[in-house]
Amino acid sequence: MVIPVYQRPYSWDEEQCRQLWDDIVAIGRRQSGTHFTGSVVMVLGDEFSISGVNKLLVIDGQQRITTLSLLIVALAEYAKAHPERLTHVSYDEIIDSGYLILKYKKGDDHYRLSLSQGDEQTLRSVLDHLEDPNVEILEGSRRIIDNLALFRTWLNKIDDPNVIWDGIQRLEIVAIGLKQGQDNPQLIFESMNSTGKDLSTADLVRNFVLMGLPMDEQEKLYANYWRKIEETLGADSYDEVFDEFLRNWLTVINAPSTIATRDVYRLFKRHVADNGYDKPGQMAILLKDIRRYAEHYASITAGACEDKALRTLFVRIRSLDVSVVNPLLMSLFEAYHDEALSHDDFVSILRTTESYLFRRAVCDVATNSLNKFFSSVIARLATVRDDGGNIREAFEAILLGEEGTARRMPDDAEFERALKTRDCYAFKRGFYLLTTLENSYHTKDPLDFSGGNFSIEHIMPQNALNSPTWRAMLGDDCERVYDELINTLGNLTLTAYNPELSDAPFEVKKAHLKGGFDKDYLMLSQALHHTNVWNETTIRNRAEQLAKRALEVWPCPKLDSTVLARYKPSKKKPQAAMRAVTFRTVCAMTHIAPGTKLFAHETGTLLEAEISEDYGIRLANGEVFTSPSRAATRAKELVTGAQVSINGWKYWHIGEDGPLLSDKRSEYLKHVEGPSLKAAFWSGFYDYCAERQVFVIAYSDPSNRVENNEWYATFGLGMRDAHATAYFAPRDGWVGAGIWFTSITLYKSLQARRNEVEAKLHGIDGTVEWRSPSSASRELLIELKADLASEHWDALYEWLVAAMLRLHVVADMLRTTSNDNSGGAGTNGDTGTYQKDDSAASNHEQQLCETDFDEPAVLIKITGVDPSSMSESELYDRIRCCWKVSPNRVSAIHLALGVCNGRVVEVYRVDKWLNAEEAKEQGDGLLPENGRYLFVGKIAGDEIRNRYKGRFASELSHGQNPIRYVGDV
Repeated sequence: MVIPVYQRPYSWDEEQCRQLWDDIVAIGRRQSGTHFTGSVVMVLGDEFSISGVNKLLVIDGQQRITTLSLLIVALAEYAKAHPERLTHVSYDEIIDSGYLILKYKKGDDHYRLSLSQGDEQTLRSVLDHLEDPNVEILEGSRRIIDNLALFRTWLNKIDDPNVIWDGIQRLEIVAIGLKQGQDNPQLIFESMNSTGKDLSTADLVRNFVLMGLPMDEQEKLYANYWRKIEETLGADSYDEVFDEFLRNWLTVINAPSTIATRDVYRLFKRHVADNGYDKPGQMAILLKDIRRYAEHYASITAGACEDKALRTLFVRIRSLDVSVVNPLLMSLFEAYHDEALSHDDFVSILRTTESYLFRRAVCDVATNSLNKFFSSVIARLATVRDDGGNIREAFEAILLGEEGTARRMPDDAEFERALKTRDCYAFKRGFYLLTTLENSYHTKDPLDFSGGNFSIEHIMPQNALNSPTWRAMLGDDCERVYDELINTLGNLTLTAYNPELSDAPFEVKKAHLKGGFDKDYLMLSQALHHTNVWNETTIRNRAEQLAKRALEVWPCPKLDSTVLARYKPSKKKPQAAMRAVTFRTVCAMTHIAPGTKLFAHETGTLLEAEISEDYGIRLANGEVFTSPSRAATRAKELVTGAQVSINGWKYWHIGEDGPLLSDKRSEYLKHVEGPSLKAAFWSGFYDYCAERQVFVIAYSDPSNRVENNEWYATFGLGMRDAHATAYFAPRDGWVGAGIWFTSITLYKSLQARRNEVEAKLHGIDGTVEWRSPSSASRELLIELKADLASEHWDALYEWLVAAMLRLHVVADMLRTTSNDNSGGAGTNGDTGTYQKDDSAASNHEQQLCETDFDEPAVLIKITGVDPSSMSESELYDRIRCCWKVSPNRVSAIHLALGVCNGRVVEVYRVDKWLNAEEAKEQGDGLLPENGRYLFVGKIAGDEIRNRYKGRFASELSHGQNPIRYVGDV
């Protein structure tokens, strides 16, 4: 059997190996029966080896076949070392029976299984080592080495290794044989939905490019192009990197359109067909182009550029963490490669790009519109290039021409003001700011700050107000000075001796033997050599000096107004207002008639739906939905069995290759303004929230709310004196999410844990504010400045939901059951204070991890249900039945946690686990299928239940397998 070159490399990890192992153990312990392990699709090749062996090409099933081969290798080794324990099969039987090798064949025919490049040498060295221990095992494929080691470990720990051999003998597969030239293996491959790891875009594209070609042509294209692409992008992380690379490449060639991840494979196939690359001999031309762009991408994202000046700038741009700029950089690199852009102009453009991105970050300008903006820049620069124009001048003019919009480049005044006043310590790019400023003094021999030795140092320490010496130096108004300047640029520097300097007085910090400012060689600290006082004046003076330096390091280009006018696009006329958005409204206003066909692509299957007479979406099974997203979620479930929330506006196409529904919605929303705009925004937001079960569990389903023409929407938190609020402020250009308090005492109790709260909000874009809107109310607010144009609403919805869920976690810090019982947690009727039960509140504050379990337990992931709408018995039955588990492992488990949408929804003390026969004997109302089990138990005691219920468990319950063993099972 041969794994063709177009197949993905061997990629199973411990999770998939464990599932296969558990299945084999389960069937091996039984006296009879078999276990179906899926299908294997093979094509009978049209080539023969020298010894006359006809090659079988494996189209689907290679991951299972390879993994089973590794398990049999481990068994053969074990049989050789422990023949007294493994009595059902011997080493010689395994070798002589041809499971792994054909003993009397030579060359390629000696090996039963041949893998593709990258894995082939490692597997063959493993098999050679099995026959001759003096042969060294090559470690080119870490997956093969690691999984073989897993099986060796598990065999040494199992009570009876014969179970494994017996289980392997009772595995069943369905073998599907195709004929070369008669069947279409590509279509079959795309429609397969086997167990194991999901196919990546890289897998689908590689198969599409190479499958169906004669083997010699496959191998030639793979060796000359595809393998080079893999090596360029990094073989170890190739799948993940390739998917993003391909989306960026398609963005370049489809600009100004942006490309959604789910459309990459479909658009790639269309690009191949539209440009004739599917014709004989043409695929090499396409792969040559892709390989060249892969080299551009690696230069931009992985430091692979050979040119030092370009490499330095790419590293600096990459450190700003704005990946949406990568397609633009790829298009510019292509222009440079084609000599349409000189080296000096390319360097200048990269410096301007860095300045543009960093100035926006310092000034907190919204980033949500950059994806579409950069795509439009690619298209505009392509036109300039085709016309023989000046690309550098055009690029600068385009950026400067966005003045007054959310895509603007902050001018010197705005940039300098923000640098001198903003919090640069909590700033995500604060370390980049200081290190880049320092290296601006060392252009020929820059310092390396990547080793982790340096950190940001407060010259006036964070605990300055606790020191009489520091208070005296800061003066009578020390508290104001501290509050205004502690985290500003003027008070920050770099040091490798942060613990040594700590909170010491200024004169001690200057004179310290290790890292003292007087001895510091960093240019950032030079101003400290010549002053003996550190107060408001010296801090502001230093901020002024560093800000002026920053204007030189991150300059803004200057162009004449006539040049700017040459590249400025014409403005569109304003449109009239119309009413709020619904699917029916969009259809009516954009002339989408009943009977129109809708299409979507799902795991290689073309799905079809139809718009009904009353403007619903009728699926192929006759079900009708008024929401595109609910129709999409149900359509995906019917094909894949998985219930996953989907944005239906970006799922359904009008016509097989026509526009998305979201394009039509954007067309309609261009006409909406005023109150109707707010109503349209909230209508879409409520639908978006309703499609996300984790939001519904936290805040309930908002989809049936009445029309909202306000700039805010409120959501309950299940407690008195506080509720959550979402904001949409088109006049001022921001969205936000907050917790509104009508109890100042409750607010202060949360504010007292400010560091803890802000740590939980870390990673959410935007500014965190603690506000006092009135004398009777307070608010914790996250505000995000953004471009609120309708084409960005989906991104804003995503941000709002993430922020609202994070605030729900914060609210859990104060959540108690309010009651009138003495000693109970809740609101004190006499004082109005809020008494927190910290043990209960902390129950929700963090992700569960392995170390949280001091006894064996199993996490059981359930999907497609709303636990809040289920009775206690319904939830119990849903969680306890019926699962494919290891009988040996669960026999030691007496604690089961049900997990839904990443959160523990119930905890049970397990009395026993039953198979189908045992459940039937005991009269259990639920009967598992053969090979599956259910448990019998009851809700755990309060102490155990309170420890786990409500906590996030997404880190432990990710992946396809619904079962996760924890607690040293």
